[in-house]
Amino acid sequence: MYYFLNQYIKALNSSVEHIEFKRQALFKHERVHSKIVTRDYDSMLHLNAANFGLNQNDVLNMYDYFQGTTDVKEKSSSVSDLNIPISYQMHYNSNVSEALQGGRLAETIHHTPTRVGEIASVEHYDAFSNIANRVIWDSRGFKSCTQFLDFDGDPFAEIFYHLDGTRALERYWEITEDGKGKVIFNIHLINYKGSDYYFNTEEDLFTFFLDEINVQNHEENTFIADRPGVADIPLIRMKSKAKKYVFFPILHAANPDDLIHSELEPSYQEVFNHLDKLDGLIVMTDNQARQLRIRLKRLKGKGRNIPISVIPGAAIDNKELKAEHLSPLNKQGNQVIYAGRLGVDKGVDNLIRAFALVVPQVPDAVLDIRGFGDGDFVNSLKDLINQLGMQNNIHISGYSNPLDPLYDQFKIFAGAAHQDAFPLAMVEALGHGLPLVAFDTNFGPAEIIDDKVNGFLVQPGDLYGFAQHIITLLTNDAMLQRMSENAYESAKNYSYPKIWKKWRSAIGVK
Repeated sequence: MYYFLNQYIKALNSSVEHIEFKRQALFKHERVHSKIVTRDYDSMLHLNAANFGLNQNDVLNMYDYFQGTTDVKEKSSSVSDLNIPISYQMHYNSNVSEALQGGRLAETIHHTPTRVGEIASVEHYDAFSNIANRVIWDSRGFKSCTQFLDFDGDPFAEIFYHLDGTRALERYWEITEDGKGKVIFNIHLINYKGSDYYFNTEEDLFTFFLDEINVQNHEENTFIADRPGVADIPLIRMKSKAKKYVFFPILHAANPDDLIHSELEPSYQEVFNHLDKLDGLIVMTDNQARQLRIRLKRLKGKGRNIPISVIPGAAIDNKELKAEHLSPLNKQGNQVIYAGRLGVDKGVDNLIRAFALVVPQVPDAVLDIRGFGDGDFVNSLKDLINQLGMQNNIHISGYSNPLDPLYDQFKIFAGAAHQDAFPLAMVEALGHGLPLVAFDTNFGPAEIIDDKVNGFLVQPGDLYGFAQHIITLLTNDAMLQRMSENAYESAKNYSYPKIWKKWRSAIGVK
């Protein structure tokens, strides 16, 4: 079995999760057993996963495992499952329903998004109208957890249940030293295989969990840690025998301008201290592998010779590669797309500034920004669009899934990141014939873009040059058509057979 280690699967996911989704699809296509393993408790996990084409067999969650709910027949839930006293007065609503005892609010029932009438959670109120506890229902239709809340509405204790209602785990929280938040300080695993176990952190429980699933499958497993800072350390601390790899979805050093000599990215410090406990490292570009090898030569001990494999994070199935090529000249309008996380490091503000230089030359040009990010930063981007008077030409459309149908509406993909280990969305865009325009930063753009063939690489910070390349593509039909065909052709570099060959070579998949 191959396990891909992560923290969560959310309704909105970063490239780490999307890379895992594509990898899981590839392994399934090759009929090799694999699972995405998540650490965090999330009652909406399986609903979210299903929205990305995953089923229960594709995902293994730590809490599900200990609650015995990894394989549950999904059913609908409703208010009738709650055994609300007949004397209560019910006020039904599509999002939140209320149960009143006389004039007092006794319970609020929160309904599962997109599922009419199903239960997401139930809050119980005391005589003073304070929330006493919150009962959480799994999206598959059963009571999963009870949270006991303080006066601020934050949990201080939680109980997680088996399907029969007996306790599986208890979790306790305490206030942090700075008084600004809460952290887990104790987890009690109840009567697991006849014994009770206590853990100080989720990290400790995750390590125990990884050993359990490894031993359960006779220690003939391969673990790949994908989420930096969450999956790496538990992988390293496993006591049972397994093949262990760390995947690098981000840059490995703090300073993107000096990835050989600068301090390590904090998430990877522990990895480099215990390289002897790993079977290999996996990166997505040749350039990152080269710089890592130079850095490792400065180390002492066995870890300096650890194998480093290069496997792109993208994998395009044959059906997509064989799809009809759409001519950009037949597409409506001069539309450009950016897709990805909306963060400072992604340079979306510079993308907006550069596109503002495009519009005077191509008045009908439209930039559609797809993705999610910190609310304050996204608002700052909207303010910038307004300041530049670009409301009619630049739109922030939010997170979209799936993106594939959208790419066919656009002529160009543009990205202005300050750093990016491997911009997954760029490869997805190639598969739909979109030429790429991006800054030549570490690492991914230079290995995805063949300059002047399937797109343009721009000197970092050159907003004028960036804009000129977009203008050229939008005003030169012959060049746009040629680069679009080259984009379709270069997408073949990420075909299932080619990427699978790399996986087989890296980790010995049979």
